[in-house]
Amino acid sequence: MTEPVGGPLGQRTAPGSTSPGFFTVERVLVLMAAAAAFIAVISKSHCRTAGWSTPDQYSTVCWSEFPNSFVEDKLGALFPFFSTGSPFDQPLIAGWVAGVTAWLTTSAGDGALRHLAFFDLNAALIAAVWIFTVIVVARTAGRRSWDAAIVATSPVLMLTAYVSWDFWAVALVSLAIYLFARRRSPWAGVVFGVAALAAPYPIMILCALLLLGVRTRRVTSMLEMIAAAAVAWLLVVAPVMAKNPPAFPDYLKGLINAQPSESSIYGGYNHIAGRMGWPTMDVGMSNTVAALFLGVLVLGLAWLALYSQGRPRTAQLMFIAVAGFMVVNKATEPWHAVWLLPLLALAMPRWRPILLWQGAIITHFIALMLFRSKVLGDINNQHAIDTPYFVMASLLAGLATCALIGLVVRDIYEPEYDVVGRGGVVDPQGGVLLGGPVDPVAALIDDAPAKDPVDG
Repeated sequence: MTEPVGGPLGQRTAPGSTSPGFFTVERVLVLMAAAAAFIAVISKSHCRTAGWSTPDQYSTVCWSEFPNSFVEDKLGALFPFFSTGSPFDQPLIAGWVAGVTAWLTTSAGDGALRHLAFFDLNAALIAAVWIFTVIVVARTAGRRSWDAAIVATSPVLMLTAYVSWDFWAVALVSLAIYLFARRRSPWAGVVFGVAALAAPYPIMILCALLLLGVRTRRVTSMLEMIAAAAVAWLLVVAPVMAKNPPAFPDYLKGLINAQPSESSIYGGYNHIAGRMGWPTMDVGMSNTVAALFLGVLVLGLAWLALYSQGRPRTAQLMFIAVAGFMVVNKATEPWHAVWLLPLLALAMPRWRPILLWQGAIITHFIALMLFRSKVLGDINNQHAIDTPYFVMASLLAGLATCALIGLVVRDIYEPEYDVVGRGGVVDPQGGVLLGGPVDPVAALIDDAPAKDPVDG
């Protein structure tokens, strides 16, 4: 526990070399995650006691989508995506979880008690998923299982884990990466496909893996995985299309036609433009600019994957893909930072920069809550902040994320800085990218022998 501040590792931190007794690495990580999950509940205690009312839920920073969605999306009467007229605007997996948990709280009545029961049930499920994710990350990390403590004790998670259903996507992606690292690419694709219905960022991970497949001449395996992801995606969407055909297309149209979020670079520009009298970005303009930035990001990923001197580790390129997407995404929110935590634990497990980054994310989240207190609650500045301060906090978080991307890119070009690779570890998450049968697609291109999968 003293390593983050410069102290030595403890004598029981080498699994296989020492006998920790009952307190194995995974059990300690589970205890750490359980304690952090309990602290996360305490951070919402004011709203659990007084209710989720505006502006109080923002000024006390205990806002959550769970109880607010229960009321606004009529979850007590309508099952998201399946019921006609449901206004639920979250991803499909979130709709399934919300619908089932709303049904399970029917016995609590229809008032504030049911809102609390709905929040508590969803929070309990997130806590269980949190612990599951920590175990999966520990096993995916190989010999550096302690790196999963970055997820177990994350301050960002303590503040935002119970804000949205995003952590379901995090758990699914973590499981998919674990399966990929164990060379079970088709099953990894299935889980990636389901995860893409919980959050959009798994698509960027599949893009990164395809690019690495091109470099290592494992294109066929990557295409098989993407095909499995597409089949799984269609199988999950199929019941909704059969029961309520317009629901899912309407959800996708809503994403395209939505205004940029306050926390996105486009929303931040609109705030500044409104104060300065400049022209603002409408939905069409923000979609166009976001698409251009996304194209630049993909080109940058392709350059790193194909032309860097040494092949990037799988986790490194996945992190850059997701972090870059979070920066350029039109709908980005501060709690989307939970997407990056398992990837950071695998790509750059260094506590100091990660904690500094989390400090910037927490500042952004608190600033967003206080900004909404001002805008939605129309209260004085004693319990709220004005536009310039919120935009500065949002910019700080974006710059902090870009700084992490820069550090990971540096690790790729200067491997001596890569703490994972220092111990002679090639790529703990490489899976089929590290070698295997001759790829049929590569054989069609030329008859040259496959390159060394490590590629330097």
